[in-house]
Amino acid sequence: MKKIVFESFGNWINEHNVIKGEQPTGLTVEDVDSKEFLVGLAVESEHSKDLGVQKVLVLQNLNQNPKYYSEGMKKGIFRKPNAINIYKKYFIDKEKPKII
Repeated sequence: MKKIVFESFGNWINEHNVIKGEQPTGLTVEDVDSKEFLVGLAVESEHSKDLGVQKVLVLQNLNQNPKYYSEGMKKGIFRKPNAINIYKKYFIDKEKPKII
């Protein structure tokens, strides 16, 4: 019985594009700063290779604090080289992100 319930729940999650542990924020990529979002994706790639999971994590963090990743970079919390390079590119060198 447990297996059937678990499989049914798993199917429901997959059908509704829900990620385990996801906290609905109501935010979309268009609602957040694109520079913060790009840095966030690089930071969250440490936790998952799945872009959907990364996106959910980024939106959850930006929902709590719209400058979560830039503030974390300034404090030295995030150390992933790729994230640091993206942060430098958009926040220090002030390039504009190209969202396609």
